[in-house]
Amino acid sequence: MPEVDQSVGADPAPGPQRSEIEAALRYLGTRTHELPVDLLQHAVERPGSPIGTRLSALTSPTKHLDGWTAAQLAHALWQVIREGIRDPDVSPAHLSRRRRVLQAAFRLPDSDIHEPWGSSLTERFTQLVPLVHVFGRPTTTQPMEAAWKRAVHLLAAHLEGRFAALAQPTDWDEYRRVAYPSGVEREGRLDEIQAQVDSFGYNEALLREPSSGAQPIFINLFITTVFMKRRAVYRRITERLITARTDDVAYYTARGFAGKPPRLTYVPVKALWGCDAEFVESSRPGRPAVTRLWFPKPLRAGEQAHFASEIVDENITEERQWIDVDVDHHGIAKGALVHGGRLPISGLTIRVRFDDNDLPEAVWWYAELNESERYDRPPPGHRRLLSLAGNDVSHTFTDRYGQPRESYGIAFSWPT
Repeated sequence: MPEVDQSVGADPAPGPQRSEIEAALRYLGTRTHELPVDLLQHAVERPGSPIGTRLSALTSPTKHLDGWTAAQLAHALWQVIREGIRDPDVSPAHLSRRRRVLQAAFRLPDSDIHEPWGSSLTERFTQLVPLVHVFGRPTTTQPMEAAWKRAVHLLAAHLEGRFAALAQPTDWDEYRRVAYPSGVEREGRLDEIQAQVDSFGYNEALLREPSSGAQPIFINLFITTVFMKRRAVYRRITERLITARTDDVAYYTARGFAGKPPRLTYVPVKALWGCDAEFVESSRPGRPAVTRLWFPKPLRAGEQAHFASEIVDENITEERQWIDVDVDHHGIAKGALVHGGRLPISGLTIRVRFDDNDLPEAVWWYAELNESERYDRPPPGHRRLLSLAGNDVSHTFTDRYGQPRESYGIAFSWPT
């Protein structure tokens, strides 16, 4: 980055105007798929791109920070924005309409919203309609639109003042310490968290030999969230952070199937962010098609990609008794958790939300078992038994790597 004159008496460069900041925030909050922090990183890395131009009012205050990576800058900016959302002058309380619409616009966690945020801003505002203790009983999203207009204006005013206060590079030091990853800012320093993740990275001595046809990647983080309707899988969202094991890794192959062998059918896989989806017919007769999730550019060995995909199966007739992940690549990192053991930052995590009217009588995790062994319910008190939190269950495989050519999952038994 270019050096700036930091000598005594030097006038700081003029900061972005409030109207410019507000326009950038509106753009950030109305995007349909990408997470705000990913958009900010893109804008930092490519300031001349359309996204970089639209977000320049948010990224320009960091131009004088030398020695920072694009990811650190993006996460620092994101932390400043999140602090602004919680500022009393912007949104005075948890029940504030302004806070709720800002959380929806920027896809932040909301204790009353139990499903993933929708794609468009209108869809996200529609998810707020049932919150009668906040918005009353509206028949449209007009109250949310009005609150958003006021909230984004106040947030822009807050950021204008905050950027002016962060005039010197040293003023940003506190944000450099908390700049990764999103959601663990107050759990520990960047270097401590990164060291924990790195300790569970690729270790050839602890991983089996992959098959010759394995995808040439290692998965650092794999989080799959499954939503059930009745006793069938309706929706599955998967987020991945992968490392290329060879040069020219251009895509990840995702397999969305329904049914059981030999009657497998293809279910479309949709790209959510960080990739583009391509339908590919199988080269093997009788086998269903697959989906290639293409990265923005081919990866060299050691480079990483972060992306997410979604599968929705409208033909939900098949009763499921497990949710599995097959390792058709070079392995999955050992799991690591922060925030009191609730937030995965490494390894394989499987989450399931069961239908309110169809809850299993028992749930357990399994690893490296054949198909028939997955049905075997562990005895009472066994460490593999899992407890439901309402109608949710989650498990992170913290005690093992995901070995190539193996399967890992959550199994359950239904009341008869």
